[in-house]
Amino acid sequence: MISRRALLSSIALLPLSLCAVAVAQSRDKRASASQDRRYTKAVREVTAKIQIDRARWKYMICHHSAMKEGNAATYDKQHRKRRMENGLAYHFVIGNGVDSGEGHIEVGQRWVRQIKGGHVKSDALNEVGIGICLVGNFEVAAPSARQIDALCELIDYLRAAVGKHLKLQSHAEAHPGHTACPGKYFPLKRLHARYG
Repeated sequence: MISRRALLSSIALLPLSLCAVAVAQSRDKRASASQDRRYTKAVREVTAKIQIDRARWKYMICHHSAMKEGNAATYDKQHRKRRMENGLAYHFVIGNGVDSGEGHIEVGQRWVRQIKGGHVKSDALNEVGIGICLVGNFEVAAPSARQIDALCELIDYLRAAVGKHLKLQSHAEAHPGHTACPGKYFPLKRLHARYG
């Protein structure tokens, strides 16, 4: 039989133990939230400062760079040399660890300014498609796990920020017969299984 003193002592400690549980749960939620934002921190910061044209965007179109090297600045220079209107053709570039961090998401000016892409041959698709380029040649090798994790986190964020109506497509799906982009080793089936 428990003494009255022991009972009162355990009751007095109950709020402290409940508080400890609540603090631990709060810490777990914060850790989970920061884990969900591991790759999209810069995207979220930039997007918080702009007015998203939610009605405009219909697609997220995935590309590969078809080269091992490069980052947003490199591709911007190349696209400007090719006289592409507004430079970098993509809204986002996901690094592979060569010229930018592996899984690092760079935000292009097309996203910041909410203007059309230059990433597919169809002007109509560029008007409504958010261009996402993963650095690498996925005809030769698969993207890294971090690149795919970053891509999934970006897709999840865009669907939350722009709308669930956003459809995922590859460049080849958006423009059949024109290209093999984003390459045979890009995990398109897996991404469609997750996102439709």
